[in-house]
Amino acid sequence: MAKIAKPFVNHREESAAYWQLGNLWKIMATGVQTDNNFTLLDQWVHAGTGGGPITHYHTQDEGMYVISGKCTFNAGGHQGLQGTPGAFVHLPKYTEHSFTVDEPDTHILNFYLPAGFEQLLIGVSHPAKSHDYPPAEEIKAMLPPPWLAEKLSEDYGQIPVTGNPFIEMPEPSKMVTRPLPGATIFPYLTNISSLAPLQARGGQWKVLADTQQTGGSYCLFEVVYSSPGPVMPQLQLYDDKDLMFYILDGEMTFLLGDRKCKVKKESFVYIPAGNTHCARIDSEQVNFIHLQTTGGYEELLQYESQCVSANTQPDVGVTQRLHEKLGLKVLDVPNPLA
Repeated sequence: MAKIAKPFVNHREESAAYWQLGNLWKIMATGVQTDNNFTLLDQWVHAGTGGGPITHYHTQDEGMYVISGKCTFNAGGHQGLQGTPGAFVHLPKYTEHSFTVDEPDTHILNFYLPAGFEQLLIGVSHPAKSHDYPPAEEIKAMLPPPWLAEKLSEDYGQIPVTGNPFIEMPEPSKMVTRPLPGATIFPYLTNISSLAPLQARGGQWKVLADTQQTGGSYCLFEVVYSSPGPVMPQLQLYDDKDLMFYILDGEMTFLLGDRKCKVKKESFVYIPAGNTHCARIDSEQVNFIHLQTTGGYEELLQYESQCVSANTQPDVGVTQRLHEKLGLKVLDVPNPLA
C-alpha cells in the first residue's frame, strides 16, 4: 500500500485538546497523519487521588512513559508496578491492564501501534475550552452515555474485562489483571534510573524497549545530548522505518525535506519512511524520547557504544551491514544544519 503520510511537527500548545474524566488530553499524532501506524497522546491528570482505568485490554500494542507524578500499574497478572518519573511500561496487545494515578498533575505520554485509540478518545471526550484541566463541576456532566462508550470501544479495539474504563470508576476488585494464555511477548516496567547508558551518535542513549521485548513492533529510547551541534553528519532516510521524537527538554532544529522546523520542550516530530532528514542540537543540553517502527536500532547503538568504550573507530564494513539491516541510507550530502 502506498504511503501518504508526510513529516510533521506538533507543538503541545497548538495540538487538539480534549477533556475526559477530569483529564486533559493533547493529541500529538493521529492515524490519519501516520498511515494508521501510530498515535501519541500527551495526558495530564489533575486529581492524583487513585483514579484510573479499570481492567481492559487493547488490540494494539501500547506504551506509557511517566514524565512527572506517580502511577501504579497492573498488567498481565503483575500488580502494583510503581511508575515514577522516567518509568516506561510496555503493554503488548491483548494484555489485561489497569492503573491508578497517585499524585496530582501527573504527566504521561501514551502511544499505540497501530493507531485507532485516539478516535475512541475523541468520541467519548469533549473539546477542551482551554489548555488546562476541566472545571470540577463539569466533569460528571461530560461523561459519555454508556452505549456510546461501549460502541466506540468495540470499534477501536478497547476490550473491557471488569467494566468499561470510560464509564465505571475504579475499585480494587476491578483493577486485578490476569496473564495472557500462550503469550510470547510480555508486559514489563523499567525506569531510566536503572538503565546503563550507551554512548553513541554523540549522545547518551538508554534503551527503554528493544526488538526482543516488543516482538519487533518498535524500539524506544531516552536520549540526552550535552552540547550543541549536528546530531547526524549527513542527510539520511529509512526505507521502511517511521521515526518519532518527543522533546522532554531543550531545543532542536530538524530538516524535514526542505523545511527547517524549530522544536522545543513538549514538541513532537514525526518522520515517515522514505523522507530525508537531519537534526541539530540548539541548546546546551537536550533530552528527548525517540521511537522507531520497527525495532532493531539498538543493535547499531550497542556496536557504536562498544567502539567508544574501546576507544576505537567503528569498522566501516560492520557499520554498513548494520545500516543495510535497518534500511538506513546515509546520503552523500553534508548535514545542511551543521
